[in-house]
Amino acid sequence: MLSGQAKLTDDAFVQAFTEMQKWAPYLGDGHQAQGYTDSQNLFTLGRAAIYPTGSWEITGFQQHADSELGAVPPPRASVDGTCHISDHTNTGIGMNAATENEEAVRTFLEWTTSQEFAVLLTNAAPGFFSLSSHSIDVENALASEFIAKRDICESTIRLAHQILARGKPPLDTPLWTLTANVINGTMTPREAAAAAQANLDSWFEPFWSLGYASGV
Repeated sequence: MLSGQAKLTDDAFVQAFTEMQKWAPYLGDGHQAQGYTDSQNLFTLGRAAIYPTGSWEITGFQQHADSELGAVPPPRASVDGTCHISDHTNTGIGMNAATENEEAVRTFLEWTTSQEFAVLLTNAAPGFFSLSSHSIDVENALASEFIAKRDICESTIRLAHQILARGKPPLDTPLWTLTANVINGTMTPREAAAAAQANLDSWFEPFWSLGYASGV
């Protein structure tokens, strides 16, 4: 995408919209006017069987849901196909280059790469996991189910965020609307993909022209 070798009109992206189109018959009555909090409440009240979301919802759902919760991997293109999970950096910590306490900050930052920190973070905030390679005993059973998906799925990022969200309009915001249009039947998957690509065509320059080195 960043080099211009792939486009949102490619079959793989159209297939993603096609998958969303399949969800329409399984959504509740009046889902077009249903907000994020409404959906959370319906799920915790037991009025929805599946809630498509991520591990960040663990704490809230466990506080309010009476039923037992589990995690399943996302849809695959085929029965024997590869599944992908969004496993991206959600929080980062850095050092101000102008700090007068560089040594202390570096000591703290180095500690955040340790196993001790990874264990503390993972178990104090279920659903948010350290990206370190340390072995961690995950105490929350549901969080353990989520993190186990790393062993069976490939890791990916939120495509429309970061670089592809820097233009006007940013790609990430229109994707929400385009997805809703596909689910509601006002656009076909290919029409939505074409509209998303048109967004990029209106402002995005090839990766090399942005001054980045390849692979960085």
